[in-house]
Amino acid sequence: MDERILDREIKESLIRATDGLMPMKEEIWKNIQSKIESDTRPRSVRSMRRRKKARRRHILSSISLTAAAIIMVLAIGTNAGRAAVARIRDILLPEKDIVQEIEGEKEDTKVSLHEGSDSDYIIYIDESNYKMVKQDGKDRIVPKVEIGPEYPEVYLEIQHVKDKSPVDVAREVEDDLKSSFENVENYGVVEEPIKSIYLHARDGFKHNDPVVSYYIVDDNQGGAFVIKQHLFLEAAEGHGVRFYHMLKEFKVIKSQE
Repeated sequence: MDERILDREIKESLIRATDGLMPMKEEIWKNIQSKIESDTRPRSVRSMRRRKKARRRHILSSISLTAAAIIMVLAIGTNAGRAAVARIRDILLPEKDIVQEIEGEKEDTKVSLHEGSDSDYIIYIDESNYKMVKQDGKDRIVPKVEIGPEYPEVYLEIQHVKDKSPVDVAREVEDDLKSSFENVENYGVVEEPIKSIYLHARDGFKHNDPVVSYYIVDDNQGGAFVIKQHLFLEAAEGHGVRFYHMLKEFKVIKSQE
């Protein structure tokens, strides 16, 4: 077979495979972990420790090790191999660099992989400027530098609602926003920064007027992720842009239950 045709077929197959790789993380991890333990631990303790370690192994560790293993396997000399490695690294690495435009200037930013409270999603966070706070089933990404009391809060909040569809959640959110804001818009389904039902609310145009956006994301299991972005008008070109790029990296992980 012509090498160019072979390269193309390998590339297409690997890209199709990596599109569905995240939901397979546990199975991949178990296979890798089993191999490591069989090579490095005495048989007398291997079976006892395997289950304990599998239960408490953090998803980020599995992702990192999976990425390393697959990259080594696919590090072949063809163009297809290099393209596949680049895609896998982009999906799985615990840290990566992105380029975002803040107030008209392009900025190189290192972002780090984080998982949701129930390991049901992942998101990359700009840890130089933000931190994640987990409380009462909600995850908030907040600025490391506190905003003054004269301004509304700034945060990106993520909550998993498992028993309501995105449409039902959006309807409730819209009703709630209309009780608090003069201007509420439901844009329906949007593709950017993430495929979701998008709602936006504001009152006025003063620099410190609150601006609230919701992204309702289908969890593909009958529920929804409710992502609330809370800003003030002046912060839209700074924090708003950074939140936008973080949301582009949001990915749902199918429950393993």
